[in-house]
Amino acid sequence: MLRILLVGTALLVIASPSSAETRFVRSGDSLQAALNAARSGDEIRLEPGATFTGNFVLPVVDGDRVITLRTDLPDSTLPVSNQRVKPATAARFAKIVSPNTSASLRTAPGAHHWRVMFVEFPSTKEGFGDIIQIGDGSNAQSDLSQVPYEITFDRVYVHGDRIYGQKRGIALNARSVAIRNCYISEIKAVGMDSQAIGGWNGPGPFSIENNHLEASTEAFMLGGADPAIPNLVSEDVLVRFNYMTRPMAWRDAIVATPGNVTASGSDGGTLTAGVYTYRVVARRPAGSGTTATSLPSEEITAVPTSGAVTVAWAPVADATEYQVYVRTPGGVSQFWTVTGTSFTDNGTPGKTGTPPTTATRWSVKNIFELKNARRVRVEYNLFENNWMHAQTGYSILFSPRNQDGHCPWCVVEQVEFTHNIVRNVAGGISIAGYDSNGPSGQTSGIRILDNLLYGVTTKLGGPAWAVLIGDAPKDIVIDHNTFDFDGTTVVFAYVSSASRPKAIAGFQYTNNASQHGTYGVNGDNASTGMLTLQTYFPDAVFTGNWLSGGPASRYPPGNRFDDGFTLNLTSPSTTLVQGPGANLARLLPLLQSVPNGLMVGIPQAPRNLRIISPGK
Repeated sequence: MLRILLVGTALLVIASPSSAETRFVRSGDSLQAALNAARSGDEIRLEPGATFTGNFVLPVVDGDRVITLRTDLPDSTLPVSNQRVKPATAARFAKIVSPNTSASLRTAPGAHHWRVMFVEFPSTKEGFGDIIQIGDGSNAQSDLSQVPYEITFDRVYVHGDRIYGQKRGIALNARSVAIRNCYISEIKAVGMDSQAIGGWNGPGPFSIENNHLEASTEAFMLGGADPAIPNLVSEDVLVRFNYMTRPMAWRDAIVATPGNVTASGSDGGTLTAGVYTYRVVARRPAGSGTTATSLPSEEITAVPTSGAVTVAWAPVADATEYQVYVRTPGGVSQFWTVTGTSFTDNGTPGKTGTPPTTATRWSVKNIFELKNARRVRVEYNLFENNWMHAQTGYSILFSPRNQDGHCPWCVVEQVEFTHNIVRNVAGGISIAGYDSNGPSGQTSGIRILDNLLYGVTTKLGGPAWAVLIGDAPKDIVIDHNTFDFDGTTVVFAYVSSASRPKAIAGFQYTNNASQHGTYGVNGDNASTGMLTLQTYFPDAVFTGNWLSGGPASRYPPGNRFDDGFTLNLTSPSTTLVQGPGANLARLLPLLQSVPNGLMVGIPQAPRNLRIISPGK
């Protein structure tokens, strides 16, 4: 900064150290101009409640002091550091809104040292694409020099539209990124993947802490598209204290079935005599150019009195149009599309077609997935609500994917999955050694320690197995976990083709507590227990486990099989932890009340869990 002083008749220009400025942006001002004018260390404050519409870019600014973009509210009225924002607390935030299908906010190539706080980011137009883009997932970012870095999103509210959903909340394709204390919701799509946070073209490190992440196919995923940067693997990732979920209501049809349908003969048409059968289907947009369709209504019959039939029905919430199907006395099936809640069939031909046999639902796959990642720590998270739909319902996936055939180096390795709760899911954890569709790296070094998985149930449509593992991952450790499931199998080993290796080297399954189920430890073309272990886990360490109700004769010595494994989550009781299984005395209280308020907003984890062992 220059200070200009007048001394007598002389003009003196005195240089002084540059200082940070606070720049206020009011409703109607140019936000992009303020971003472009920012200098290292500046703070840009947005008018509370104001809406800034556009596709804004965080530019490259010289210097290494953080530039902050935030709403201009007193800190005393805002969530404190390490406290998660909620929709209610975000009501006075400034909004940054895309007017089209492009991101509301993105980073310029090489942008760095930006922090965004206390801002709301609603959906893009009709839920297309990403709301926020940190880095570039396309071929335009093909070199590490182009990657943005030192980017933080802290206490922001990102959400899709209730009707249209959203393809993705935050696209994570940068390095040195922190996303913490955020609330990301209504990320959902039909017939395609959608993620609260998803990345595939950023090297990391990433810190994902204390967020509410709600999405239909994956709440968090790394990989899933081939990186444009050669040999890139996302590395050094911390995922901690997050609540990853989706509403159970997303399991229902997006559009309700029309009810109170009536059909009666009317005048003014050319229908021939006979019985006509009608059904009504409701429809509405469902985002990203898709249309959701209800199940057809009950069949209603009518006979035309003077050449016509009038069909009427009750309006369906959010429906924008209806299709009225008829089957004529001659067996012809056709339909008409209308926007009202009645229609008169007067003999004018419709389009040929029959009613749909299924309703449209939001696409659901899993909750957490790694497809190309290394050195990942996943701890003290709550994962819940996953059912069979677009996949079989496994909630946690470690599976390398050379998605588009250009990433033979894609790999999942050195992952610590520890001290988590997974509940109300159709399947537990799935581990694949290699990509089943093309060359990839080998999954290795997965450590699954001290987790509680419960409510793994066939009622949600999947197999309800605790662990699915196959195609030869190596060095997998599953230790001190508690699995409560109602499927047939606790661990199932598979091979996707005869040409694939079966052996899973370095497998350790120790000190875990669960029911045995019908088949216990089982595999493709192998029977329960020893034969599966010999076929798929030739050097396994398998000891200290409680497989309640299983046949001891079919397993190695050093394991328990007595009856009595019980999870009691409703009656008041103290937690009893002894022998195998997760350390619930440590895990549950921490998830209920983590220091510094990190878990604020997470539903209370179950406190009342008793493991009863008559044989202990």
